[in-house]
Amino acid sequence: MTKYIIPIFLPLFFLASCVTTNYITIDVREPASVSFEPDMKNIVIVNNSASQEDEEIKTNGEKKDDLLLLSTDSARTIFTNSLRQFMDEEKYFHKIDVYPYATNKGKGNEVRPLSARNVQTICYEKNADALISLDLFLVTAELESVNSDYFSVYNVLKAKLGSMLRVYDIDGSLLAPPIVHLDSIFMDGFTDWAHRVNRIPEINSMVNDISIKAADDITSAFIPSWKTQTRWFYSDNSKEMQNALLLVQQDKWQGAADIWGELYDKETNVKKRTRLASNLALANENLDDIENALDWINTAFDLLPPAGKSSLAVEVALYKELLFKRLNNTPKLYQQLGIELPIGEDDIIEDDSTIE
Repeated sequence: MTKYIIPIFLPLFFLASCVTTNYITIDVREPASVSFEPDMKNIVIVNNSASQEDEEIKTNGEKKDDLLLLSTDSARTIFTNSLRQFMDEEKYFHKIDVYPYATNKGKGNEVRPLSARNVQTICYEKNADALISLDLFLVTAELESVNSDYFSVYNVLKAKLGSMLRVYDIDGSLLAPPIVHLDSIFMDGFTDWAHRVNRIPEINSMVNDISIKAADDITSAFIPSWKTQTRWFYSDNSKEMQNALLLVQQDKWQGAADIWGELYDKETNVKKRTRLASNLALANENLDDIENALDWINTAFDLLPPAGKSSLAVEVALYKELLFKRLNNTPKLYQQLGIELPIGEDDIIEDDSTIE
């Protein structure tokens, strides 16, 4: 399922053959990691990670000031509230709620998964059909200083986050394996950050940002999401290929496909036929005909010489892999979106062809 195309054309010129590679970006809908049953419409998010309120975060050897630096517990609250907000904005579920009570009385990194009885009780209390449990949440901020030339000091402020979540149905059964998410962001420069007290706003901002970013990223584990991907097609200086290029720029993929198809039928040069077949694969993908797109990229692949190592061979093989993934994701995506698949289209396709 393709949403739309952003025509960012970045041509690469090969003067010897007058071939141009044009890059574009498209938005592709990908399935979520976790598949919820159609009747699971109300979700509750539970903070089941141990409190870090007694932690001693240090920056350049200095103990944090609890009144000034954002604590891990505060960052976790930002994370859970942001996760609820992002999931709610997708309008995929009817209701997303955050359980107001902590359920893990441990300390530090102690992980205590919820029991089936715990899950049942919370779901009953919140009228939820499924439960997302945040079982581990860690966030740190570090300041590193590196001496550079002329006695100047180069500073890097880094924030790292790790989390683990489990998803349960109303009976307390796991719906999927635990979801683990790791992330990091950094800020660098020659600013004198040796006096940590002057850098507290930057530290807090980074911890806040990475908590929100993690929540945004993890939303795609529960709800089908749009991902931006890069694609490419080939053109040259011929009148027909320039006309096809103009049609692509106008998002008229059927017209471009008609031109490329006519050229393919007349072409005898193997490399040109390969490029045209790859173009036809892209046209069909943007017309939401993934099966036909895969047929065309297979045609392009079969035209390649054995053990081909050229850039064209690499590009065709990579595009073939992307289309295989899209086609094999379709049954799961359609199931999550409540769309019926045509009979016989729910099988996983094996890609047994590779470039040596």
